[in-house]
Formats: sequence, C-alpha cells, structure tokens
Amino acid sequence: MKEKRAISFFAGVSASLIIVGTIILRTYYRTVDQHNAMLISAGLAFAVQLGSYALLRPARPGHGFPGELLLRWGLGAVLRLFVLVLYAPLARIINLSVEAALVSLVTFFFLTMMAEPLLLEYDR
Repeated sequence: MKEKRAISFFAGVSASLIIVGTIILRTYYRTVDQHNAMLISAGLAFAVQLGSYALLRPARPGHGFPGELLLRWGLGAVLRLFVLVLYAPLARIINLSVEAALVSLVTFFFLTMMAEPLLLEYDR
C-alpha cells in the first residue's frame, strides 16, 4: 500500500507543477492552438513522468543493488528524450503549434523531474 501512496503523492505533485507551468506558459502562448498544444503536452508529460517514477521508485536509496538508482534514472531520461523526439514530428503531423508543444513538454518534464529526488528522499 505504501507504493500506491507514494505514486499517488507524486502524481499530485506532478499535476500541481504541470498546472503551475501551464499558467506561466499561457502568458507567453496566447492563441487557442497554442493552448491546445500545451494541454496535449501536459497530458503526455504527466503519463510519461508517472511511468518514469514508477520505474525509478524500487531503486530508491537504501533499496536495490549499488548503482541501480542511477541506472533507472538514466533509463527514465532516455525515455523522456525518446518521447520528445517522437513528439516533434507527431505534433507537426497533427497540426499542433510545434513551438508551444515542444517548449511546454520540455518545461513539464523539467519541473516534474526536479521533484523526483525530493520525493524519493522523503519516503525512505
């Protein structure tokens, strides 16, 4: 049950950070197309971050073999890069504002990635 609570807590923190990031980015990206691109990026970032955190969590400090945390963190970073690289042409194909979509996705990934170490340390 502790695992579900930790992931749901991370989901709440991630959702909050993504909402704050969206509000800030909306001051720069003002058209409806740009807002739609940011919403799609927010959903994608949220899903990828939950998956990455679930992958990272079993290797938190004090659990697993030495170096497992770094290995899983690197795998999560590669996953985020892979999603970003695939999202760029997909955004163009489905006629999203490419600039707003990519900038918002990177922003959401960055904000939520910064919360990961704090939450891993908190739930030792």
